[in-house]
Amino acid sequence: MAIQPVEWVLVIYYGISAHRATYGRLKNTSYTKDYIQLSRKEDFLETVSRLFPVAGGVGSVPLTYQWPAGTTPGAFVFKSADRPHLKWETNLGAPRAWKMTAAPDETTAETIPGDPSHLDFDAAEREFEQLASRGAGQPYLLAIKLRDEQNKLHLRAYLEAPDSAFSWANLALVPQSIQGLAEKTSQQSALAWSTFQSGGVPPSPIIRSVLSLLNETTDYDSTVDGMDEQTGRLLSRYLMQPGYGLFFDPSKNHDAWTDTEPLPEKLVASAQIVSSLINCRFPPLPEDDVAAEAMEADPDDVQTFRTQIEARIFEVPDQTATSKTRGSAQRAFAEAVKSNYNMKCAVTGIATREFLVAAHIVPWSMDPSIRLDPSNGICLSLIVDRAFEKGYLIIKDDYLRCNAILDQRRLIS
Repeated sequence: MAIQPVEWVLVIYYGISAHRATYGRLKNTSYTKDYIQLSRKEDFLETVSRLFPVAGGVGSVPLTYQWPAGTTPGAFVFKSADRPHLKWETNLGAPRAWKMTAAPDETTAETIPGDPSHLDFDAAEREFEQLASRGAGQPYLLAIKLRDEQNKLHLRAYLEAPDSAFSWANLALVPQSIQGLAEKTSQQSALAWSTFQSGGVPPSPIIRSVLSLLNETTDYDSTVDGMDEQTGRLLSRYLMQPGYGLFFDPSKNHDAWTDTEPLPEKLVASAQIVSSLINCRFPPLPEDDVAAEAMEADPDDVQTFRTQIEARIFEVPDQTATSKTRGSAQRAFAEAVKSNYNMKCAVTGIATREFLVAAHIVPWSMDPSIRLDPSNGICLSLIVDRAFEKGYLIIKDDYLRCNAILDQRRLIS
């Protein structure tokens, strides 16, 4: 999953209330909650109502809680006898990312050390009291909403000032702005939150290095000449939409954050020049699927993409999209799509192989995560594909079947 812009972050101080809520339900004790209480403050309610709009006056919004390799259902409850809260399914328990485990490490869903199996009040309380002696420092629970995701929160836990054994979860790994939120919390005031203005393309370490070189020279020609195709394309894409704000990679556990810095003024002024030089050296990849099918393909890459499709891994990241990978990816994609349509055009029934193309329904450029997905493809004849590209053909998803509606009068005219 690609790195994405952050829209909102909630930080929760892991005190005794959060511990009792997330540890597990124990009969006849105060360990009975299946939610984390939130704030009644007007600015908080105004913000979360905008981020998680309540449809039709319903008092809650269904959520998916997510962490690397795991999800669980929940809800953002606005109206209840108690304060607004983040709820989870009672029978499933708290999300694993917020729970204890006996031996946490960077590969486990859990971060906070402790025995989660006790069934009596005193033993569960001792698990909280022993956190400091285990070297865990002060835990914090985080909920992260990404800008382009609806009704989903990415959950993590971090540890402030832990021993070296827990350095992989150190709160120092998060950006200063998030550390600042944690500093505002305490046992008495357990919540802090902030919205973020984020967008554009975040710079990778390679791009940061190239930007540093460009900022120290005026010989842009030589710098671009020294780039390989992958670096050149990444830089061109970045210069078109320089990243700003805070970014988060949902596939990573704790080292998931990127805090961008403004593009230096010198490079802002020369961005168009550098982009033109890159495009001259590495012409833009074709968005046209017909052109892509005619491109050079690497047999090893084609086989790799076939294996990805079989494993239902459909992403081709921009970071790896060169002219050769575009051709190889299209080759594997086309094989799967044309097979799905029995080597016939979905509209005309033409079966002459030389006249067929596997067209992306959502274009290649728009969503890297589904570039190899055969369900995002339709087999078309060349003339129908051209009609589709020009907007004369409309494709609707109907129970996994593609219906093609062709306005012949517009096409003829």
